[in-house]
Amino acid sequence: MNHMWYNYEGCIPLSIVDAIREVCLQKPLKASEIDIHSSSKVDKNIRSSQTAFLAQNEHSKIYELFTDFAHKSNNAAFGFDINNIEPTNPPDEGSLERLNAGNEVGDISKDLFPGGVDIPYLPGEQKRMFELTKESISQGATSIYEASFIFDDIFVRVDLMNKTEKGWDIYEVKSSTRIRSYHEYDASIQWHVLKELKMFEINDVFIVTLNNEFSRKKIIDPIRFFNIDSVLDVVQSNHQEVKQKIIELKSIAASSEEPSIDIGPHCKKPHGCVYMDKCWPNNMNDINSVFRFYRMNLKKKISLYNQGIDTFEKVNDIDSLTLTQKNQMEAFRKAAPIIKKQEIKKFTDKIIYPISFFDFETFTDAVPLYDGQRPHMQMPFQYSLHVQNDENQALDIDDNHFEFIADPNEDPRRAIAESMVQKLPKKGSIMAYNESFEKSCIKSLAEYCPDLAGELLAFNERFVDLIEPFRGGGYYDSEFRGSFSIKKVLPAICSSNKELDYKKLEISNGGLASSSYKGLRNKSNEDAQKTLEDLYQYCRLDTYAMYAIYQKIIQI
Repeated sequence: MNHMWYNYEGCIPLSIVDAIREVCLQKPLKASEIDIHSSSKVDKNIRSSQTAFLAQNEHSKIYELFTDFAHKSNNAAFGFDINNIEPTNPPDEGSLERLNAGNEVGDISKDLFPGGVDIPYLPGEQKRMFELTKESISQGATSIYEASFIFDDIFVRVDLMNKTEKGWDIYEVKSSTRIRSYHEYDASIQWHVLKELKMFEINDVFIVTLNNEFSRKKIIDPIRFFNIDSVLDVVQSNHQEVKQKIIELKSIAASSEEPSIDIGPHCKKPHGCVYMDKCWPNNMNDINSVFRFYRMNLKKKISLYNQGIDTFEKVNDIDSLTLTQKNQMEAFRKAAPIIKKQEIKKFTDKIIYPISFFDFETFTDAVPLYDGQRPHMQMPFQYSLHVQNDENQALDIDDNHFEFIADPNEDPRRAIAESMVQKLPKKGSIMAYNESFEKSCIKSLAEYCPDLAGELLAFNERFVDLIEPFRGGGYYDSEFRGSFSIKKVLPAICSSNKELDYKKLEISNGGLASSSYKGLRNKSNEDAQKTLEDLYQYCRLDTYAMYAIYQKIIQI
């Protein structure tokens, strides 16, 4: 345990930490060996927990009392979450965003069965949550939210339960727009627990997903907002597999040895494991690792690795590789970029001045906020624009630059569309990095602003894609490390320009830009000013980076 905890008033006393350490080592301390006279300033309730802790020297009691102690002192004392074990590869902004989206969708789903009983989440008190659920059922509740059940040490929470004449229907609510196989397993484990408990008859099992054709009109109609599909047949057919998996997992949990499990696609699907850094090879991020092969199936990469083929030098079946994969191997062997001028020229011949280097930032909402918005719809809220009028014009990052950020408390689409029509040049190429994204956003803006549709869609006819000469095989540098993202290409191709460094920015990626912008909702202008400036700097670098990359490739 982290000894920094000892340095804060109100934190866990050293004696308590030492006791827990001994318990974990299966060598319980005697009460006489523990100093209960801590100088920490903790409240009386916490001190009583310590006294009880000392009086009960049983593993289960120690865990229970320490959990109680931790939750009581958490926020006020030291900010430690008993349930939080720091992963080696912590969740990214996208993961946190999905978590928040799930909570929002869960709240809306309750409107499918209004007036239900909401079982509160009580950390570490699963048995109490189960008791509250049983009490609600016995008292005649017909709809329950987050109903909690325990069977054979398995704890589940059912998003929605609704009583019918034939029994209870259970609903697993997801913030995605389609059912995935792991959703079915979520429902399967819930069905298993309820079936084994035999508390009541289960009529049907449903998975609730978002209707991607739903478009908000003033209010969210839950009937139209959700798709509801029965998966009863699936969960029943999964039952034996679920029971077997439970046996296997209990055996692993009871063992003192860490299980030996080979790496595989399961490390990334359905979700990336936060402990990949612990298990995967140390050299997997090297420029010559087979895991860096561009667009190679993960199963094939792992197959090569398991055969002892972990680097480019060990690959013998060259003929089975794609052009880009061959370029990767050749660039590493030569220790120099692979350059094919004819491929680059195919791209540069398309360019017409003035060049408008253009980039959007967008956000998505699982639960639409604005009329005409669909679940998870890309909503552009910011753009950056650098304009190079002719080939002889040299630009610094602030030269000939235009930018726009919409009010975070309003629908951004009208404002950003009007600004684009005003600021984008009426002729010349519009350059983006991975143009399909920008073009799809513009198409969406045209649908929302029919009076501007002609001008907006005309922009789409002028786009050129800066990723083309790289993904098309015209230029490959080993430092791309199997990726053609601008954040990999830029430092490799423009390494001498220290100004072009995303790592120096407070906001350094699109996911963080999106969450930062959404975080501005309902904040004062004073609180928002620093975030707005960070957003400007990030998007500005995106378009200036395109300019810098383009200047490099036309000099080849």
